[in-house]
Amino acid sequence: MDDAALPDEFLRLLRLSLKSSDGLVDILANTGGVPQSEHIRKIIAAVLWHRKFVLTYYIWILAIVAISCGYEVHQGRQRRRRAGSDTTEAKHWMADTSPSSSSSSTLTGRDTPPQKGKEVHADEGTSLLSGARRRQRPSSWDRLRSFLLYQPRPIPALTSPVNALPDNGTTLLTVFFLCLNLFYLFYRAPLKLEWIFILVDRAGLLFVVNLPILYILAAKNNQPIKYLTGWSYEGLNIFHRRLGEWMTCFAVIHMSGMIAVWYTILRPLGFPFLRYLTTKVVLLGICAVLSYYIIYTTSVGWFRQLYYELFLGVHILFQVAALIFLFFHYPTAKPYVAVALAIWVLDRGIWRIAASSRRFIATLEVAPDGETVLLHANVSLRQQKFIMGMQPNLHHGWAPGQHVFLTMPSMGFKYRFQAHPFTIASPAPPSDRMSELKSWPLQLTVRAIDGFSLDLLSYAKFHQHCEITLDGPYGSCSALQAAHAADRVCFVAGGSGIAVTYPLAWDVRVQVDAKANAAVTTRTVYENGVRKWPSYTDECGTLIEKTRYSHFWVRQDEKHEKWITILPKASAVKQDTGLPQIKYPTRAARAYWVEEVSTLITRAFDTRSPGPDGGRPDMKSEVWNWVTSVQSDAPSRSSSSTALEDPSQQSLVPPGNGFTPSRKDRICIIVSGPDGLVRDVRNISAKLVKEGWNIDVHVEKFEW
Repeated sequence: MDDAALPDEFLRLLRLSLKSSDGLVDILANTGGVPQSEHIRKIIAAVLWHRKFVLTYYIWILAIVAISCGYEVHQGRQRRRRAGSDTTEAKHWMADTSPSSSSSSTLTGRDTPPQKGKEVHADEGTSLLSGARRRQRPSSWDRLRSFLLYQPRPIPALTSPVNALPDNGTTLLTVFFLCLNLFYLFYRAPLKLEWIFILVDRAGLLFVVNLPILYILAAKNNQPIKYLTGWSYEGLNIFHRRLGEWMTCFAVIHMSGMIAVWYTILRPLGFPFLRYLTTKVVLLGICAVLSYYIIYTTSVGWFRQLYYELFLGVHILFQVAALIFLFFHYPTAKPYVAVALAIWVLDRGIWRIAASSRRFIATLEVAPDGETVLLHANVSLRQQKFIMGMQPNLHHGWAPGQHVFLTMPSMGFKYRFQAHPFTIASPAPPSDRMSELKSWPLQLTVRAIDGFSLDLLSYAKFHQHCEITLDGPYGSCSALQAAHAADRVCFVAGGSGIAVTYPLAWDVRVQVDAKANAAVTTRTVYENGVRKWPSYTDECGTLIEKTRYSHFWVRQDEKHEKWITILPKASAVKQDTGLPQIKYPTRAARAYWVEEVSTLITRAFDTRSPGPDGGRPDMKSEVWNWVTSVQSDAPSRSSSSTALEDPSQQSLVPPGNGFTPSRKDRICIIVSGPDGLVRDVRNISAKLVKEGWNIDVHVEKFEW
């Protein structure tokens, strides 16, 4: 390009924007005999100032992390304190167990549970058994907690038919994050056309300053943020997506501003627009912007669900290209680009490939529903080891509710480069017995929808064994810790969400000293070429108090019960000593029973089943009734029996078990499933919180 064809002032602005801060200071101090115009000097001063000013943006980020870390430490201390008092409280509960107390469990001044298809309102009538007790006015703290927990209805979106909004607490934090970015964008940035270069340079600088944060939020292991704050990848991924959207807006402002400079300065002088775009600096910037826009457009929800493999490949390819373009386009961005690249290499390269990924021989089984693949692997265990609070790989164990990335190289060449996330659906090995156990079973439940999962189903129909690569484990343990610290726990699973709730329920309900030997498999396996039948023959029911523990499973088909292939021994499940012994119908039938096992599902709903028991349940009423301890007429035996059914076999759990609900009880509700189910559970919990119930809701929903 002929520099003489460009106005001197524009050349200086363009060159100044590419200089380091030390170079700009030197220009202000030593003009080289050529006096700078007042306009140029003010722009140089503004550029120098905002390069230092945007660094304070990291102070806000560190402050948020520090506050979250302090809160996590406080919550950890409370959980340990509660755990220490669990034994004393349990003895107190058992002392209160009597027939008279069981009859009083419905006389607690409860509101009428919400009706199906209707929202719950504060002015609805109270229970007929609650007498004339007047409702206390909700406290300001309960109102605030209820508001933060509430999840608004989905709204139409350009990128999908509907856009499921998060809860109000997450939305407010997201809005604060957005306002913080807008403040740093417009603070002391003149909006007049002659000073547009300041805003343009600020937008470009804010884009690169956010790069390391964007890559930290996208990191699968989220170290060290996960270790310090307890935040999970699923939660941080919401902020990762929003930040990526804002950064694309900053890129548009930067690019549009530079086009405005051409339009106001170069175009009147007859400088061609095409020649301007092909300038090295401008061309590299355009390539970087286009790369990030391709990443954004292929990251929307509907595209990820339909073309996950393409989304994954585009994400990796274009983010590397964008970092290279940005590195050479904007010299000031070089340190930020280097940090972002280091985060990506450390997370995806060194950690996931070198430390976390391991190969296993897996067994593939097509479930009776014909649409699900059950992948089984036997994981050899070693002494448990942690790095920043995370197990290096599966050989060192995993926690309930964590997930892994599955790669199937035996399915074909292209599958060698695909890693698909799945929750570990089987119980986790007991952490205190790792040194004694040689191995532990691992199961993944893969629903065949399209793409990889559908290909895996076709492959599993003709292959029983294959080699797989599992990368992990990943995921937060906050829900598990909250469940252990709570007085009452409720799990709500929708469809394949049972893969999340079942291992958590196992860890909560199975006795600690019995976990190592509690697992009973329902699969028929082969050992040394010999067929080995399952060691169980029947299921004794749910040996637990329904009011202190509940596990709802909303599924489409009763055949989905076969997804659960590991059951706990009945003797290992925590139960109230006041419950009667299980009775069996005949002595002859007793002779065939090898092992008595217990289900951890207290209520199952089959949405495709006909009759009054079928259809989609009203989970608002179910959760409301459980929290307020309204006794249901439904049998306590789960309909999700995974053993040989006997119509005469019934669980002898009395409907009144001596438990009186209290608003002071620490209640933990863990839900995993579709957006509609999650929203119903959130909002009925918000209503109960407003009424004074101490409820902590944890949502485990993976949005990849």
